[in-house]
Amino acid sequence: MAAKFEFGSKLDGFYIPYASVRRRASPKNLVYGAHGRIHRGGSDDAWAIHREHFARSAYIRLYGPKASRVFSRPNWPEIRRALYRQLVYARKIIDSDPWWSVLNLCRLVYDFKRGSIVASKLGAARWALKSLPSRWKPVIKSAIKTYKGPADGKNRKTLKRDARKFLGFASIRVIAFDIALDSRRQKTAYLRKSRTGTRR
Repeated sequence: MAAKFEFGSKLDGFYIPYASVRRRASPKNLVYGAHGRIHRGGSDDAWAIHREHFARSAYIRLYGPKASRVFSRPNWPEIRRALYRQLVYARKIIDSDPWWSVLNLCRLVYDFKRGSIVASKLGAARWALKSLPSRWKPVIKSAIKTYKGPADGKNRKTLKRDARKFLGFASIRVIAFDIALDSRRQKTAYLRKSRTGTRR
């Protein structure tokens, strides 16, 4: 596809054996396509996130059964671990790919705020523009513009100046929202147990 189509080299994806699909553990040693070439030895560090997307029908089915009949749905601890791996990765590439990191940080803040992971990077960035302090609007807008097309000097300068600062802010928000989300889940679990006990 990379040889025949203009955007073929921008596609990426894994080839996952059916025997590995039903497992909860992240599949290893996968054949995958990236940058217009076929590679071997890949793994899906966002396996739980992808399975949740499938469970919520956040995909386009081209052929075969529905994804919910193929992939097992992850639980919140699995999703949470995968989200924190995304945070670690964003920190790792904040200087080399600041636009990607900023957009993914927006999504991580959104995910922990809502307890849901179906938002796209752009969707979460648009939410962040409305919901986060206005001081972060320039760096988020620069990340969006870079995502949509070649970055100009102004956007590169803004990302270089503010991306790492936004990383610090977003990391604190992620932890705060995670703690609040965990507290709500514990309270809900307690209420569920209480109701079950009352029925008995």
